[in-house]
Amino acid sequence: MKSRLRTKVWWPKCDKDAENICKACKGCILVSAPSAPNPLKRRDLPSEPWVDIAIDLMGPLPSGDYILVVVDYYTRYKEVKTCRTITSSEIIEMLKEIFSRLGNPVSLTSDNGRQFSSEDFKSFCAERNIRLYNTIPYWPQKNGEVERQNRDILKRLKISQVEKKNWKEALQEYMVMYNSTPHTVTGKTPAELFFRRQFRDKLPMLQDMTHLSEDLEMRDRDKELKEKGKEYADRKREATNCELEVGDKVYVKNMTKQNKLSLNYQPETHTVEANKGGDVILRNDETGQQIRRNVVHLKRVEGQWKVLDDENNASGTQTNDNGDVNQSQLE
Repeated sequence: MKSRLRTKVWWPKCDKDAENICKACKGCILVSAPSAPNPLKRRDLPSEPWVDIAIDLMGPLPSGDYILVVVDYYTRYKEVKTCRTITSSEIIEMLKEIFSRLGNPVSLTSDNGRQFSSEDFKSFCAERNIRLYNTIPYWPQKNGEVERQNRDILKRLKISQVEKKNWKEALQEYMVMYNSTPHTVTGKTPAELFFRRQFRDKLPMLQDMTHLSEDLEMRDRDKELKEKGKEYADRKREATNCELEVGDKVYVKNMTKQNKLSLNYQPETHTVEANKGGDVILRNDETGQQIRRNVVHLKRVEGQWKVLDDENNASGTQTNDNGDVNQSQLE
């Protein structure tokens, strides 16, 4: 557009005017690429094992089974359970068995699956004094620890399928190997950090009881490598701090495209009601429905918007600084 204008006309700040026109074009916004994500926020290491945990479901597998994965944020120790049904009651029974051996955690992080957002599951956590945290819909990165573990488990299951082995036995062998192998971030095995002892397996081992000094060393190593990983990820993703403010108008990414011509963003405008580090609460301007999204799923509607009072405008419509009426209010 700039090149075309330069070949025929010119006026002061014509390049800037061309940019503003493109930024305010609704059609361009609805088919544009996603916004840049917020910089990564690293989770602080919990004070001790089994304080903060994450859970997730994998499946269905070809056999019709599902796998429940439970990961401890402090030690990276994990447990897996297989099941045929994934109702809230089934998940609760499996967690009861795990908690009977390891105790109740302080907090539990999960995605927004119906099993984890049901009233039965919330009541189960409340009865055991467990704080339940749900991730942002369509944003699994917020529960990245367990999602990363799922990828390793899936690789092991694929190997067992190629080698024509029993996948359940292969999964058990993998769990022994995983919990006995030093983690790349902590430098210690999950079993050593969790149980204060090494798992016995086929390989010879030396006992080391200097846990206190090694724990301090592990914490320094964890913090250093997390910071390096954050800097690399932020630079690679070109992450920037979210600039959305309460009252801003945005378009929401279309998560269920029907065909190739479906828009990248929904045409209905939404109003920002809260923003906590990229975790944004929105209200649909047409239906009043409240939703929660990550800033990557949003595109700001360019222009300054305000609500006129009844004295100036009986209909209470919204206008921008040019006096244009918000089309969503008229519809």
